[in-house]
Amino acid sequence: MTLPALAAVAGLVAAAHLGRRGSATKLSVKNKKRIVDLVKQGLVSEARALAEELGLDTLDLSDAKLARADLSYANLTGANLTGANLRYARLIGANLTGANLTGANLRIAILFEANLTDAGLSSADLYGANLRRANLSNANLSNANLTDAILTDAILTGATLTGADLTGATLPRANLTGADLTGANLDRAFILNATGINTGTARTFIGIPHGYIETRSPFVPGRTNLRRTE
Repeated sequence: MTLPALAAVAGLVAAAHLGRRGSATKLSVKNKKRIVDLVKQGLVSEARALAEELGLDTLDLSDAKLARADLSYANLTGANLTGANLRYARLIGANLTGANLTGANLRIAILFEANLTDAGLSSADLYGANLRRANLSNANLSNANLTDAILTDAILTGATLTGADLTGATLPRANLTGADLTGANLDRAFILNATGINTGTARTFIGIPHGYIETRSPFVPGRTNLRRTE
């Protein structure tokens, strides 16, 4: 094939690719509803197939109403769930690796053993959510509401929790090695046997966890330590 012909073919392929990507931004209300309805029924594989047929690169569930949906063990890898309503949803063992849940409502949702590695959860509402043994490695939880959330045995290595509200959260044996807790509120949080939480003068979070008292540091003027009371 001549060089001009090769260039022409390459141009057609590029145009087709752009057209395919562009269609993702033109998803009709009707087709969006078809995708969401399939997911509501737990037919995630079918929803993915439809999304691909419509030329979508990802499963678009943005702003979807999925309250109380049972999505246990569903493959939602890379799904767009920004602003989705997943209140009381069951996501036991679900694969949400790389999913975008920015601003999603996950109040009282059950995410037991869910995989949320690299997930985007900034400003998400996870009040009272059950994240026991969930994998949140490298997840972005900045400014998320984790008040009274259950994070027992959860993996939060490398997670971003800047500005997150963990008031009253339960974190026994949780692994926060390398997590960024700058400005996070851990007031009354249960952190017994959790790893990676600096309670010394170099701590970056605010609030006093359950079972701790604040004491003045004898070594660093103007700084305080947190000491266990039990």
